[in-house]
Amino acid sequence: MWSDAIDPADAVSRGEFTASAAATLKSGTHLALFGPRGTGKTTFIGQLTAELALDHGGDAPPWEVIRIDLRRAISPAAFIGAVLDAARNHQSLARRALSEFRRLEKEIGVNLGVVRAGARQRGMHINDTEVLHSQLAALATLSPHLVVAFDEFQRLAHCPGEPLSIIRSALMGPGRAGHLTLLLTGSLRDKLRLMLHTSTEPIWDQTHDLELPDLDPAELADYLELRFAATGKPASHGAIEHLLTLTDCHPKRTQHVAFHVWQAVPEGTTIDPPTVQDAFDALLASGRDNTDFAQIIDTLLSSDDTDVNDAKALFLLAGGASPGSEKDARCYGLPDNRATTRALERLRDRGYVTRTGRAWRIVDPLLAAWLQTQDPLGSERPSAMKSTTHAGNVIDP
Repeated sequence: MWSDAIDPADAVSRGEFTASAAATLKSGTHLALFGPRGTGKTTFIGQLTAELALDHGGDAPPWEVIRIDLRRAISPAAFIGAVLDAARNHQSLARRALSEFRRLEKEIGVNLGVVRAGARQRGMHINDTEVLHSQLAALATLSPHLVVAFDEFQRLAHCPGEPLSIIRSALMGPGRAGHLTLLLTGSLRDKLRLMLHTSTEPIWDQTHDLELPDLDPAELADYLELRFAATGKPASHGAIEHLLTLTDCHPKRTQHVAFHVWQAVPEGTTIDPPTVQDAFDALLASGRDNTDFAQIIDTLLSSDDTDVNDAKALFLLAGGASPGSEKDARCYGLPDNRATTRALERLRDRGYVTRTGRAWRIVDPLLAAWLQTQDPLGSERPSAMKSTTHAGNVIDP
């Protein structure tokens, strides 16, 4: 039976890319991996973990991976908590990690759980940055060949206490070479770049940067076709192609749309393109997976002129207008095409849009489709501005 929890990114391998990334990490090179939200970075870490666990012979024995989720690492105490959670949940290293942490607690005279809670211990002042350094250094002893994956690394840009300096000191010293490497993932490309490639930052030019590749459309189509057939609701080739066109092969949105298509038909029914379109339109109108879209736009439109311009640029891009056109900019209330470009660059920093070559694209295809339904120009748009591009994928001439 189809489950909404099924992740296409988990079922469709990024085989060659995974093998190459594993070889790079085993060679002692730190990696920075960029991928927009919902494109499968966390799932990829799981696939990479399996690849790193293989014995590739010679000087590439199996490596362990410990993933630290930094989404809530807003303080050193929260960072300490994230490391604790990663250790406790690790399938093979948990026992050793907790033993090392108990030894550390005795050595420095603090309870890591108390530090995590931000509480005082016996009236003592606790230097949580020093505790974090000791904790990460202890983490480095868990395996002779270890990859520490910091998921959503850019969150540390807002964490006080110089966390990048702590990471460099605890995990990137000369004694770690060949035994420990870092995988730093992020969904905000420019924020990650500033943290890793600004000469004043502690981890300056220490990483090899990669971008998470898209899922292979043919493999994703095969997976969906098999999945629908296995549940007694086969989908035609045209239906699968139309579904992937609507979702732009975005893993999270492909999952959502496929589930709603599956729900929309009785067992034994062959799914065709109109069925896919009807289910997509119903999903878009339901608000189930797009409840925050209106909030995003309302927040931008109720803020200062800069944010208002960002909202207008989103509508312009979703509407198929040209980011490089002064006429199109004015149609959407922007001063000129330069204002459009500045707005799109700010939206890229926030993770809403991305740019490949000269083409701007809204990352979330469901957001792009919702914006099209809310387009303030709608049918009033000049025919020259109407686009056959999908998901806001527009070339900047």
